[in-house]
Amino acid sequence: MNDKRILLAEDDIISARLLQDSLTSFGFQVTLAEDGRKAMEYYTQSPFPIVITDYDMPEMNGSQLIDFLKEDDDEPIIIVLTNHKETSLIIEIMKKGIFDYLVKPIEAEELSLKLTHAIEIYHMRRLDRITKREREIRLEGHLDWTKWKERAGGTGDFKNLNQNLFESLKTSFNQGTGFGAIVSLLKIVSDTAKREGDDYRIDAELMDLIQTNSVMAEKALSTFSEIEFILNGNIEIKKVSVSEVYEDIKNLIAELSPILKIKNHQLYLSEKKASFQNFDVKINPEYLKTAIYEIITNACKFSIPDSSIHVVVYLERNTFVISVYNIPVSNSDRIEGIPLPYENMVFEPFFRLTKFVYDEFKTLDFGLGLTKVESILKRFNAKVEIRNIIDHLNAKSNPRTKVICRISIQTD
Repeated sequence: MNDKRILLAEDDIISARLLQDSLTSFGFQVTLAEDGRKAMEYYTQSPFPIVITDYDMPEMNGSQLIDFLKEDDDEPIIIVLTNHKETSLIIEIMKKGIFDYLVKPIEAEELSLKLTHAIEIYHMRRLDRITKREREIRLEGHLDWTKWKERAGGTGDFKNLNQNLFESLKTSFNQGTGFGAIVSLLKIVSDTAKREGDDYRIDAELMDLIQTNSVMAEKALSTFSEIEFILNGNIEIKKVSVSEVYEDIKNLIAELSPILKIKNHQLYLSEKKASFQNFDVKINPEYLKTAIYEIITNACKFSIPDSSIHVVVYLERNTFVISVYNIPVSNSDRIEGIPLPYENMVFEPFFRLTKFVYDEFKTLDFGLGLTKVESILKRFNAKVEIRNIIDHLNAKSNPRTKVICRISIQTD
């Protein structure tokens, strides 16, 4: 989300335009809404970090708009504009928990300073919410594992096992959700195996499940070893022109043809700029290609069929940027893309947003791919982020959610 995006709800169009022009000159991106109802529609389509609202408006006034905005889990910073100077009304406004208020006429410079501070506050609140949600998710995972252990203990004969537990374990392994379930499965073996002389008899279905997932666990451990080497091993970092990196990406896209065909995706690469040959980056070309391959494969997995994936390569000040855009499928909760609390967690080992398995892509589906990507880019002192954006490019259709994966590498 762009931190400088501001939604301005103001029914006085002339005043609104003047304020929009002033704030734009200070670097803010202002979207105008002529009343509270329109502001609510804009916010629902694409939440804004900052909302400035007039207090007196037709259709839906500022007070009603504030009440609506306060219901959002990712509550924006709210600033109220008003013609009223009555202390009692100002107190009522402040009681709603807004960030600040300004009495008209508005000084653009004063509002700009307040907005700069508001953005800092919004960022702090956002990080706090994400941190809390991450703790909740980890706690939920720990509780799930505890429940598994409790349900797996003292079960007796395998055939009398709680079938829901077995199906849960089977599904969990097939989806590669972690090593915790392996211990549960071995506990079941310990409880149910029957001694026959010097041997034990184990149910065939259970043994098949163990064998299948021992292979998965071995692959996961191999990936962990690879990640450890990426982070700590002797990897050659050399200076490469941005023009060469572009050609590597172009050649890589040709290699991705079999993956693109799985769900009939089209992949488009932005044009090569003449300025690319004037800038260098310090990378390991093969490992960078590995990271981009994983990102594009990920985009193919989680994009709707018959859609386009765009790779946009450009220079931004002293930074070389590679951005991959895709149109995401909805998960089991009908949520598209990357919900805000998960933006940081997608890079953690074993974390997966979806329960689906994509065997045709021949990947682990263990939640380690993006962990490897982040590890590679750390070696280049580069950054990677994945988040949702709202695409407004096609004005004839409704805005749609897209996912952007953005790699930023400092240039020399």
